[in-house]
Amino acid sequence: MKNAPGKRVSLNRLFLAALTILPLNCVAETEPPLSEEAFWQDVPVVVSATRMPQSVVDAPQAVTVIDRRMIEASGAREIPELFRLVPGFIVGYHDGHTPGVSYHYTKDRFVRQMQVLIDGRSVYTTAIGGVPWATLPITLDDIERIEVVRGPNSASYGANSFLGVINIITRHPVLDKGTMIKTNLGDEDVREVFLRHGDAVGKLDYRVTAAFTQDDGFPERFDYKRTRILSMRGDYALSNTDVMTFEAGVAEGPRGVENRTTAFPGLSPDREKSELNHYEQIRWERTLGIGESVSLQFYHIFQRVDEVFVTEQVTLGTIGGNDLVVEPMRVDFSRRTHRYELELQHNVGLTDELRMVWGAGARDDQVWGGQNLMPGGEIHNHLKYAFANLEWAASRAWLFNGGAMLEDYSTIGTHISPRVGANYRFSPGKSLRLTGSQAIRAPSMFEWTSLYHYDGTTNFYNNGTLVGPGPDIYDEFWAGLRDTRVEEITSYELGYHGLSSRGMAEYDVKLYYDDMHRLIGLSTVSADDFTGDRGIYHNRYSFIVRGLEVETKFTFVDKSSLYMGYAFADIDERVLAFDGAILHTKNAVEAPRHTFSLLYMMDFERGYSAGIGYYFMDRVQGWESAREVNFREPVRRLDVKVARQFRMDSYDLELALAARNVLGRYPEMELLRHQSFYPQQTEAASSAYLTIKASL
Repeated sequence: MKNAPGKRVSLNRLFLAALTILPLNCVAETEPPLSEEAFWQDVPVVVSATRMPQSVVDAPQAVTVIDRRMIEASGAREIPELFRLVPGFIVGYHDGHTPGVSYHYTKDRFVRQMQVLIDGRSVYTTAIGGVPWATLPITLDDIERIEVVRGPNSASYGANSFLGVINIITRHPVLDKGTMIKTNLGDEDVREVFLRHGDAVGKLDYRVTAAFTQDDGFPERFDYKRTRILSMRGDYALSNTDVMTFEAGVAEGPRGVENRTTAFPGLSPDREKSELNHYEQIRWERTLGIGESVSLQFYHIFQRVDEVFVTEQVTLGTIGGNDLVVEPMRVDFSRRTHRYELELQHNVGLTDELRMVWGAGARDDQVWGGQNLMPGGEIHNHLKYAFANLEWAASRAWLFNGGAMLEDYSTIGTHISPRVGANYRFSPGKSLRLTGSQAIRAPSMFEWTSLYHYDGTTNFYNNGTLVGPGPDIYDEFWAGLRDTRVEEITSYELGYHGLSSRGMAEYDVKLYYDDMHRLIGLSTVSADDFTGDRGIYHNRYSFIVRGLEVETKFTFVDKSSLYMGYAFADIDERVLAFDGAILHTKNAVEAPRHTFSLLYMMDFERGYSAGIGYYFMDRVQGWESAREVNFREPVRRLDVKVARQFRMDSYDLELALAARNVLGRYPEMELLRHQSFYPQQTEAASSAYLTIKASL
């Protein structure tokens, strides 16, 4: 579909404009250059693009690094809030305990196209899809850094690395020796306590973290959460070349679930559900030589959601002078998932110019759903996979990356996801990259085989007196028919990465074209044997996304730092019928065209520090009943944090005050909020919280 005049923006013009807005002291160096050897010592190194340690200059894809200083300066209380900093990322809350982190667009509130790793284990849930952010057994204080690959990366991490990869890397226990106690107190009944202790016993370094967090969610909403967390990590040196790492954790607690529908709210009353998430992980790694290592990892993840409630008696309407009433019924939306995964990985330098990483693994996902979710009993999905990535330094200027992942699923068959890329390093710290990749997303078990429904009994009443039985009724019947195909994406990326000669400035410009096919969605169809409509998951959408992303980071002489990110996305969408025919097309729907983020970090004398974060997201439009509707106006958010560190006797103390959303109330970005079903907006209000931390 062609855009209206003036709507389409030339991407090559944007690319050139992005280069011109870079500071002159970055493009034309004025500071004395370092030697090449000293320069490369300061270049950031990432591991998430190819599973090999690479400088950001050599990585085949754009990678955003959120380091420890950015985490602390942002004033974030929860991990998803950090991704507002990443160009092109969209963070939204369906309610106070259901955040979503998406890239480019907001089609699915479960955000099923993003792979999330914590120390190498995938926390993506195969039951519903997405990530249970509010029930991950990890705290912000446990995180050392987060690497975000902005683009498809199934070649390294397999299916569900469809739009990108979030790789959360926790701190080594040796960095956290001693005891730390911290509390957060703030608006919306924020009450949080954290206790961490780290030490060494012989060759074992360990850390134990315990926490309790609670808040009342969003204003005027029944979406509270209470979470208890206990986690540990131990690193044991078996020898000079062998290390064994143990990790385990558990998080659990209740959440408030609010009725948000205007039609027959008694069928979904306010209620409470409980969630549990625990994991166990063991990893052995041996260093075989310079640039060569082998590792073997096994982990288990268990997730449980208990959501059982009884509906109210609901009058649907009047037929022949009698009221048609749905009787109270027991509804079970509970679910259980187990994941077991074993993986071998070998990193090796074949020659001075050629190195590679290869590996293989196996995974077993087990899913069980309640009678109103997946009544067919326990479902298994077995996966076997192998991967390899190769890096070839053909010359001082040219570097090539190539790799692929081969996966064999018991549900959807065998698929391969390749990637090739070339980097031209025209001077130390400056490179141009061109990369092409393909990736897939496997359907979640809910999309593959589900039966989300209310199976109600009805009766006719006349002035409160039972007259007789009514017809059988099904409500919200959503089905996965086991014939859904994988989603596919083909992506091309042209990027430029630059570092100043003394590492004072870093910048990345990315121009991309993503072609997505067979994205899974829910279509409503009428059926004679159902009182209501029937929804069926199928491959419903196709997208073409063209965009530009700019990321800059500056370190000034006074050691303050400024991070900025900008993204532009132009999206064409096609909505498909069951037979693949195009129903209609639309442009820039359910996605902001422009996003911007800024984080200014300052350190002052006498232990004072401050962080200022500003975030902008353009207007988002949705599609309903074959017409465009305005879902949300532009969002402008300002967060400010001020802290002071000082020493008292043998204690290191910190006092901090964080003011959030200083600019005032705004509608939260709810991913795929259908106005007919959820007319009430979630609104984020201004709030503040106080942090008191003591380390000894």
